[in-house]
Amino acid sequence: MPVSLTSNRPIRVAMVNYYDALHVGGSLRVMETLAGAFDPRRVEAHFVFAYGDPGPVGSRFGERCRYVRADGPTDLFAAARARRMLSEVEPDILHFHAPVFWLHAALAGKRYRKLMHFHGPFGDVTYNRVNAWSTLPLLIDGAACITKGIRDQVVANGWTRPERTSVVYNGIDCSRFSNLPSRHEARARLGIPQDCLVAGSVCRLARYKGCDDAIRILTRLGPEWVVMFCGEGPMRSELEALAEAEGVRDRIYFTGGVEDVRYAYAAMDALLFLSHVEPFGLVLAEAMASRVPVFGLAAEGGYAEPDYPLVTGSNSVFFERRNPHDETAPESTDVLDRLAREMCRFAQAPTMFNRMVDSAFQWVSSRFDGSRQSEAMLTVYDRLLNGAAPATAAMRQGALS
Repeated sequence: MPVSLTSNRPIRVAMVNYYDALHVGGSLRVMETLAGAFDPRRVEAHFVFAYGDPGPVGSRFGERCRYVRADGPTDLFAAARARRMLSEVEPDILHFHAPVFWLHAALAGKRYRKLMHFHGPFGDVTYNRVNAWSTLPLLIDGAACITKGIRDQVVANGWTRPERTSVVYNGIDCSRFSNLPSRHEARARLGIPQDCLVAGSVCRLARYKGCDDAIRILTRLGPEWVVMFCGEGPMRSELEALAEAEGVRDRIYFTGGVEDVRYAYAAMDALLFLSHVEPFGLVLAEAMASRVPVFGLAAEGGYAEPDYPLVTGSNSVFFERRNPHDETAPESTDVLDRLAREMCRFAQAPTMFNRMVDSAFQWVSSRFDGSRQSEAMLTVYDRLLNGAAPATAAMRQGALS
C-alpha cells in the first residue's frame, strides 16, 4: 500500500540540489525552510547534494545530508555513490530543486517518485539546455512551481505536463526573523558604522539585480545614508568603480555572503530591492518579517503576482521601472528621484512608516510563513504518491494551487 498522509510512518523525502552553498540562492533556502517546517511525524526530510562540500544546510541538518561530490555529469563513480546513498535513505520521493539530469540515469530501475521544483527565472537558454529540459516530462512524476507565472512558463516550454503541475508559493520561517540580533552587534559583525542610516541590498552582485542603481540612489540621499551590499558576484569591481566615479565610495560597504542573513536585516534601516527580474523575492519576505521597511523599483517578478502577491501598495514603497528589461541602462532620473524622496521622508520621520511596516509583518506572517508552504507541499506529496491530480484553484490559506 502506498505511503500517504494517513500512513503509520512519515513520507520519506530526499531533496536534491547542486550545491550546499550560499551562491545557490533561493532554491537552497526553500529546501531548508521546507525541511524545518515539516512535522517530522509526517515527513522525514533528507538532502542530497551533487557537488561540493557541506555548507549552511549541512551545518543545520547534519547527518541527514549526503554529499556525492561528483566531478561532473560523466563521473561514473559519483553515479554509483549517489545510487548507494539513496539506497540507504530509500526515499518515497526525490524532490529535485535542480534537475541534475545525470542522477536520473544513475537511478535507472529505482521506483522513487520524482518531483521537480521550478524556482526560475529561466531567461534565454541554450539549444542544449532546451533539449535537456524538454526531457523532464519523461523523467519526473510531478512538478511544483513557486508562482503561477512560472507554472505557465514551464508548461508552455513543454518542461512539465499541466495536469501534473501544482503551484506552491514560497514561505519563510517568520519566527526566525522576528528574533534578530541587536543592531549594534550586527553592525559590529558586518563592519558597518553605528552612527548612520543603512540601505541594505541582499542579493547576488549581478547586473539583473540592479545593484548599480543602488549607488545612483545613494547620491540622492543625505550624507547620513550608506549602502550595504550583502552578497558576492561578478559585478563587485564595477560597483566599486561606479561608486568612486559618483563620489560615494566611502559610503559603500561590501559584506560578502552572510551565512546568517538575520545579521544583515538587523544592521539595516531599510531594504533596497532593485531587481530587473525576480522569480519570487524571498528577501522581501525576510525583510518584512524582520520589520525592515522595503523600498524598491518594480519590474518583472512573482512578488507582485495578482492572485497571491507578496508586495502590495500598503506594505512597501515601489516605483515602476521605465525600462525594466534593459539591465544595462541606468534607471530614469525621475524614477530614482521619486524613490530617493521617499527614503528621505523615512529618514526625517520614520514613525510615519510604522503602519506600512506593521502591515508588511502581518501580511507575511499570515500568508507566507513556512508552515503554510509545508502544508501545501504535503498535499502535493500525497497526490504524487497516490495518483490524484493537482489542485487547480488557489487555496486561500496561502500556498497551493
